[in-house]
Amino acid sequence: MSSPFSAQLGTNYCPTDAEVLEIRSLLVEPTRRMKHLDDEIAELQNAIDKLVAERDGLGAYVEAHNTLIAPSPARRLPRDVIEEIFVACLPTHWNCVMSAAEAPVLLGRICSAWRVISLTTPRLWSKLRLAEPESPQRTYQLSNAQAQKLCEKVAQRVEVTKIWLGRSGQCPLYISLLGASEEGAVTEGHPATVQLLRALIESAARWQHIDFTIHPSLLFGILSYLETDMPWLQTVAFKHHHCRDDSQGIECGSFKMLRGTRMSTFSIPGNAFAPNRFPLSWNQLTNLTIDGPARSGWRELRAKWCWVCFLGVPSCSASKS
Repeated sequence: MSSPFSAQLGTNYCPTDAEVLEIRSLLVEPTRRMKHLDDEIAELQNAIDKLVAERDGLGAYVEAHNTLIAPSPARRLPRDVIEEIFVACLPTHWNCVMSAAEAPVLLGRICSAWRVISLTTPRLWSKLRLAEPESPQRTYQLSNAQAQKLCEKVAQRVEVTKIWLGRSGQCPLYISLLGASEEGAVTEGHPATVQLLRALIESAARWQHIDFTIHPSLLFGILSYLETDMPWLQTVAFKHHHCRDDSQGIECGSFKMLRGTRMSTFSIPGNAFAPNRFPLSWNQLTNLTIDGPARSGWRELRAKWCWVCFLGVPSCSASKS
């Protein structure tokens, strides 16, 4: 736009009173026009905003539906295939632990569909490695608050164990139990180990492979008295933290659990071994491990017991560690 004051624009020129009136008169029409344009722009911007909002809504609608029909291999897999994949995710050299960072717990944290599948696939929950919480220091050094916290942790682990085994349905079970050492036990008498052991015993009829590291008093004082039939039991491993052994003075039950027709593998500490204590079908065993440190366990392994074992177990392999 042309202006009679073009030469003075952008300078330090000071207009006279008459020129001020002329400039104000000159700006009336441009000011009015500018306001009109602002109104038009606001109106158009409002219309654009409405169109953008409508487009965003349609875009979300279309994208959500396109996701359903998109070629997603994982979503199109049949449930039985997903179950097999999940089972293949389980550890192969050890039993499953109660960790959100590992299968099967991890599999239920991906999406709601996978959570439903994982929680309703019994084979995923048929293996469990259970460890008793260790005390950070000897029991008599714990404060009341520390002891209470430790007992609560044990109770929580017992509850989770029952839930875990409940999800396993009627599947045969692979169970590992690691009891605390004498120094790390919650209190004398191993009540924490007893609680965990009794939670496992509720599903004893489905035991197939068990590996228990517990105090000898629990082995002979509890497990030897179990009357539950265990038709699937194949592998039994009893161990203990190389503690002072007082098992010889403990009254022992009949160990009915060892009379199963499928028992093929048996492991026992040398200082707790005696053939007359364990009613094994020796001719069925294919692997016998008598374990323990040489200075404690093996000195109790009498020659006549070895003779009885190897006469009765023609295909057995024995190991010492």
